[in-house]
Amino acid sequence: MHLEVVTDPGSGAFGAAGDSAEDEPAARGTGGLFDAEHRPRDRVFALATPEAAVIATTALAHRGAVEGCGHGTGWYLRRLGAHLLTRLVDRPERRVADCLSDAIAETAALHGGRCDLALHGTPTASVVAVRLTGDRLDHLVLGPGAVLIRRDTSVRAIRDPAGRAHAAGARPSAAADAATGSSPCRDVHTLVLLNGGAARSLPDMPWSDTVRMLEETGAHGLLAYIRAAELRAGSAHRPIGLVHLRPE
Repeated sequence: MHLEVVTDPGSGAFGAAGDSAEDEPAARGTGGLFDAEHRPRDRVFALATPEAAVIATTALAHRGAVEGCGHGTGWYLRRLGAHLLTRLVDRPERRVADCLSDAIAETAALHGGRCDLALHGTPTASVVAVRLTGDRLDHLVLGPGAVLIRRDTSVRAIRDPAGRAHAAGARPSAAADAATGSSPCRDVHTLVLLNGGAARSLPDMPWSDTVRMLEETGAHGLLAYIRAAELRAGSAHRPIGLVHLRPE
């Protein structure tokens, strides 16, 4: 089993309130992540084991404090991601969308009475996840990320058709919006999870070339390619989350 997990928060530059943090970065110099703890690194969280992998990325950019929640976006991403990974591994018979629904509910319960989860500015996240169970591969994409599956010479890309319109927040029902499915594990050579920032930073690269670059240079090599492309374009750095997994 070959497993790489790479996250990079990017420049910390967000656009206007309501923009997607991973899809629409603003020009440099406009500020950092405006959560309660003011930590730009808290824009993306990734966690993986040989059985499952999860990437959670801040879905909304906020100016001023995060409304309704005193914990901050980093707190939300870490707990949502950890709860989801635990559910995926411990409940292999449970559908991946139901695992996400459980994780959203468990994270919401941790907020406590001081957080008003009904407010629009409560932290939200896009989510990408996979699970390998016996001879089955389960996938989930909620928001603008992607799962890439290479079998022999073919690469299948799984996306959420609604993209940035979908996100996990405090409502467990949001999990029903995710693109999910299962396929046989046999003949899977490479699995790649990309958050929305990574997927949108590669608009001119075929998915097959993305997988090939990962196989040849590793996750850090693909991250370096993305950052170099952003510099050439004069754009701000998006938050990037990558998981590269090769069953052996």
